[in-house]
Amino acid sequence: MMWPGNPASSKRAASAGPLGAFFLWLGGFGAIAALDDDSLTERDRRRIRARQIDAVARLVPVTIGINFANAAIILGVFWNKVSNLFLFAWGTAIAVAGVMALRGWWRARQSPPQEASERGIRRMTLQAFFLSATWGSLPLIVMPQVDAQLQIVVGSLMTGMISGGAFAMSSVPRAGLTYTWTMMAASVASLFLCGGQIYLVLVIFLFLYTSFMVRHLVSHGNVFLENLKAQIRHERQNETISLLLKEFQENASSWLWQTDAEGRLIDAPQRFADVAQLPLDQLKGERLVDTLEYLCPTDTATLATFADRMKRRLSIPEILIHVVVAGGERRRWALTARPSRDYDGKFAGYRGFGRDVTERWRAEQAEAESRAKSDFLAMMSHEIRTPMNGVLGLASTLLETKLDPEQRHAVMTIRESGDNLQRILNDILDLSKLNAGKLEFESVDFSPAALVEAVTAIMGVNAKSKSLLVNADIDQKLPPALKGDVARIRQVLINLASNAVKFTERGGVTIAVSCTSRQHDVATIEWRVSDTGIGIPADRVGKLFTEFAQADASINRRFGGTGLGLAISRRIIEQMGGTIAVSSVAGEGSTFRFSLTLPWSDKQISDQRGDRVGAGDLKARIEALGRPLRVLIAEDDATNRMVVSKMLQEFEIDKCIVPDGVQAVKAAAEQEFDLVLMDVRMPEMDGITATRTIRGKGGRLAELPIIALTANAFPDDIKQCREAGMSDFLAKPLRKPAMVAAMLKAIGPAAPRVEAPSLAPSDGAAATAEV
Repeated sequence: MMWPGNPASSKRAASAGPLGAFFLWLGGFGAIAALDDDSLTERDRRRIRARQIDAVARLVPVTIGINFANAAIILGVFWNKVSNLFLFAWGTAIAVAGVMALRGWWRARQSPPQEASERGIRRMTLQAFFLSATWGSLPLIVMPQVDAQLQIVVGSLMTGMISGGAFAMSSVPRAGLTYTWTMMAASVASLFLCGGQIYLVLVIFLFLYTSFMVRHLVSHGNVFLENLKAQIRHERQNETISLLLKEFQENASSWLWQTDAEGRLIDAPQRFADVAQLPLDQLKGERLVDTLEYLCPTDTATLATFADRMKRRLSIPEILIHVVVAGGERRRWALTARPSRDYDGKFAGYRGFGRDVTERWRAEQAEAESRAKSDFLAMMSHEIRTPMNGVLGLASTLLETKLDPEQRHAVMTIRESGDNLQRILNDILDLSKLNAGKLEFESVDFSPAALVEAVTAIMGVNAKSKSLLVNADIDQKLPPALKGDVARIRQVLINLASNAVKFTERGGVTIAVSCTSRQHDVATIEWRVSDTGIGIPADRVGKLFTEFAQADASINRRFGGTGLGLAISRRIIEQMGGTIAVSSVAGEGSTFRFSLTLPWSDKQISDQRGDRVGAGDLKARIEALGRPLRVLIAEDDATNRMVVSKMLQEFEIDKCIVPDGVQAVKAAAEQEFDLVLMDVRMPEMDGITATRTIRGKGGRLAELPIIALTANAFPDDIKQCREAGMSDFLAKPLRKPAMVAAMLKAIGPAAPRVEAPSLAPSDGAAATAEV
């Protein structure tokens, strides 16, 4: 007990003033430990009070019995010696107090209170005062009227009652102190009434004795309270742990199971019983193998192995079984077990673990399906792009020859049909990458104004055949440069502009860009594509950005298309943190708009149209060399070899063509080349391995430009080519402008290089030019 330095007493003393503080300290009330511990909740405090009261109430039968016995002695000794009326009233009061205490004790025994408020402590304190005042009235009336011998009887009795009451009520110090000091005050008053020096000595002795008693009473009460606090905290921790364990047992994926030597279940989780649709008590005692055969009708071979190992008393490594739960749902469990032994070393059965691995199984299935889908798309992309390379490459080559109008129209139709097929394939691949979350975004500096001008120039070529005008509307308040994925923004712009041109028969298309807000480091830019075309009915506008959806079924028959373009545009813009919308009036036209918030700067960016080099640039560069350009072409497909040769025939080039990677490595080691066009998929040795082998030889081969030619256009393919040491990447079907640009980039252009970013892979710019 810390007194007078108890923090609780210090607070009470401070509020009571100096005189009040002294009496609180003297009486022991200021040293009573409080329940204002921050670590205790209000519920904890109520539970502590209930246990304090219970500790006193538990002794009620004993204490009341002692009270009744002492009262009977007093009545017997003092009857007819003092006022019988007083003794009768006094005895009645003792009886009433005792009966009320016993009644409360009996009720508490029938329904023990778990919590108690501060009011309960005050009620017990009041009861203690009533009892002590009743006993205290005895010496006040009796002591002055009897002789010394009987006074000794009363004094001894009061001393015993003070000691006994202090002990009985020490668990509720406030009630104990109230009882003790009331008894002491009455006793002191009775001694003063008797008069004489000897009684004054007794008063001093009684005061010292009471002070000693109250200190031990408070000390015992505080220790009891601290024990209760620790007990409550421990119980609270146990409750938390119990709840956590219960939740773990109910929700954890692992559990324990046990069998006896005969293979009968002697311990199993409730979930096992729930799956078996049997009471747990009934399930215990059943053979584990029989139960599993009932729950797993499709895993007969696995369960046969399980039963065989149990029969031979061998350890059971993890086995996976499919359990049919209520409702027909299939879940996957993993079971492992080891033989157990008794104290004599005899086989006593199996102890094992069960684990629900359904989610892992489903995740593996989903991953396998996603991988299979990606592999399928990669394979189909390769298989479709390879013949498309021949069709489009040769069609482009034919257009460079002298053809009559009918022939030129036929070849242009072939190329346009191939372009449409390529667009559909690219849309499907983009959609697959978006669904798989594999579409990556880059961040480069670009000019928004130059981007719109470049897209306007591209669309102007397509719109010219329909006698449409394509205009650019550029806000003069635009920042000079933005930082973002210009390739994806250009893809969306071209997609929207292509649709506008497709669905517009007269009038024109306007591609606009404006700055809606600008802060110190970011700007919100809005791009708009408006047309005077057929428009969109109001009830169909909400479905435009849905995959494979078009405004009307007749649209597909009349204009073609898959309806993927707008859905992909929406997904791209939303993944870049922007918004896309449309407003339209049927028969009058439509306006598609999207906005992005991007970092901006005052950096000057060259015109995006400057990144489209031509054949003349490559011819000038070759002429500057003063000799033919030496090119190694590694391609296993004969048609593709012919396409590449035709595309390069107008240039002064010495070509060395090999059909596989092994010969490519050999040729690169034996001859000097300015660059290599390397197909990725080839027999004997693929292009990736061939490139690594060439780079591994070091010397001039370590810096030899190697351009990948591949029908695989996934980001992983580009990354793999880069990691192998390839300098650039061209996706099939090959475009002559893209090939020329890549070759010029590899050997170094004659003119100063342009800083504007280009699409990756390198065929992106050329591909969009012919949309």
